Amino acid sequence: MNLAQEILGARFQNPVLLASGTCGYGQELDGLIDLDTLGGLAIKAVTPEPREGNPPPRVAEFDAGMINSIGLANVGLERVAEEKLPWLAGRLRRAQVLVNVAGRTVEDYVRVVQRLDPLPGFLAFELNLSCPNVEEGGAVFSTREDLLAEVIRTVRPLTRRPLIAKLAPNVPDIGRMAEVAVGAGADALTLINTFPGLLFDLESRRPVVGAGSGGVSGPAILPMGVHAVWRARQRVTVPIIGAGGIRSGADALQYLLAGANLVEVGTALFSDPRTPARVLSQLGRYGRRAGVADIRELIGAGKVP
Repeated sequence: MNLAQEILGARFQNPVLLASGTCGYGQELDGLIDLDTLGGLAIKAVTPEPREGNPPPRVAEFDAGMINSIGLANVGLERVAEEKLPWLAGRLRRAQVLVNVAGRTVEDYVRVVQRLDPLPGFLAFELNLSCPNVEEGGAVFSTREDLLAEVIRTVRPLTRRPLIAKLAPNVPDIGRMAEVAVGAGADALTLINTFPGLLFDLESRRPVVGAGSGGVSGPAILPMGVHAVWRARQRVTVPIIGAGGIRSGADALQYLLAGANLVEVGTALFSDPRTPARVLSQLGRYGRRAGVADIRELIGAGKVP
């Protein structure tokens, strides 16, 4: 089965990417994974200033996945510009790189995009819009149509690179938010980000992560992610990256059938860095068994009554 696609003006040699926040800046997994065999990766979120993140513990497992409260810890804009992107530009030849951008204000997104846009080493900006806007009392950008549109409309004139809007799942109508993002200038979507969640340690009766609540990821959110992609695909025609709970080729196929063009593997990397290679191998075997010559035949091919 041909796994390659031309998307966002570039060639993705296969549909499997690494999700932001799970692969660092690529260097952290270099040697464990041959990054250039992947479709690409989305690097750790970049904010204007370095961030230490939330107090530990930051990650806790439960039976169906993981809850994390990293707090967008990152080295900051200047180190990404001076160290991380040059390494990626020198290391990768085939895998595409997405720069994940986060911020507390619209101006934060502007600063990151303006600084990084002239630099080589990446294809597109993936805007993490699940951040709370401090200017709006903590309202999450992607849960309000006006805030979502404002970020994308403000950033759009600043770059000719593709803009990918990464949306939060905890909204009444993800299809509508997808429409708003595309209408404001997004070239593609990533669906979904983590769900808000809370778990307690039964001995201390305190939350299992230091910040209290956190983001739920892993197998538990697979059906919700697939549903979000399906709903968005009914409303928009731009490329969609499916993310959430992917551990196998079968999981990736769920997203493709719902309408995703690409998928991002995230939480599964923590327990097994070989997951992306396994997903690719299983996709190939499925194609041979099902007589599918090209992966594009599968995109949106799910039959929902």
